Amino acid sequence: MVYDNASENRLRFLGHCLTNKLEILRDLNTAIITVTAEELAQYQIVTGDTEGIVNYALSINGIKLAAFIIERSDKVKLSLRSTGDFPANEICKKYFNGGGHRNAAGGASDKGLAETITAFKSILPEYKTQLIQ
Repeated sequence: MVYDNASENRLRFLGHCLTNKLEILRDLNTAIITVTAEELAQYQIVTGDTEGIVNYALSINGIKLAAFIIERSDKVKLSLRSTGDFPANEICKKYFNGGGHRNAAGGASDKGLAETITAFKSILPEYKTQLIQ
């Protein structure tokens, strides 16, 4: 039941995210996937359908930090994954009212999607030394 149980919409949404929404910041070894509420509605995404999408971004060679930023009806949610010693949880705790484990963390923002993306990107230079090691 865990495998081979995805809906057609979930797979089409995953393809959309990887083809159209994946942004690579090579100078910071960071990958970002952002999704609007309209895209969630277009693909009829339900709870659980976005699970694990951030891991595809993290699987890219050289990427140390991956972010999945998604616009929900009440807030913008962030899911971060990292490799090695990079503190994804620190970013979520310090800037996005969240937390988690060093390499898997989440948070939220009351700002709009565009503002949240801008805020996230503006934080990254603070961690550049750790991201490019």
